[in-house]
Amino acid sequence: MSRRRGQRGMSPRAIARMMKQMGIEQQDVTGIKEVIFRFADKEWVVNDPQVSLVKQAGSESFQVSGTKMERGLTTDDSGQSLAPEPVKEIEIPIEDAALVAAQTGVDIEIAKEALRETQGDLAAAILKLRHG
Repeated sequence: MSRRRGQRGMSPRAIARMMKQMGIEQQDVTGIKEVIFRFADKEWVVNDPQVSLVKQAGSESFQVSGTKMERGLTTDDSGQSLAPEPVKEIEIPIEDAALVAAQTGVDIEIAKEALRETQGDLAAAILKLRHG
């Protein structure tokens, strides 16, 4: 009958006993879906990790095992998303652009751009073009 052995020929039971004598407690943490390490310019993500909590001399540390994926930042320090907001391209009716162009004396393309910048708001586009 072969016994399962840990590092250097010690059985897992002997390792656990030695850790207990040294005041080291280890327990598996279950139910964790992902672990994120956030740096100033990137993130490491470990999906479906194996996590152990190690307690020693009044402090706690975590051991994380799994496959690491690197990505750019997705949130800032306050937890706000850094993903760019999707830009909705609005369709500017030619009649609206013509009205803004006539009221302000600008080219129709400039009127269209002002309408895009004001999300199609006629009055705001006219004021923007009149008062710069």
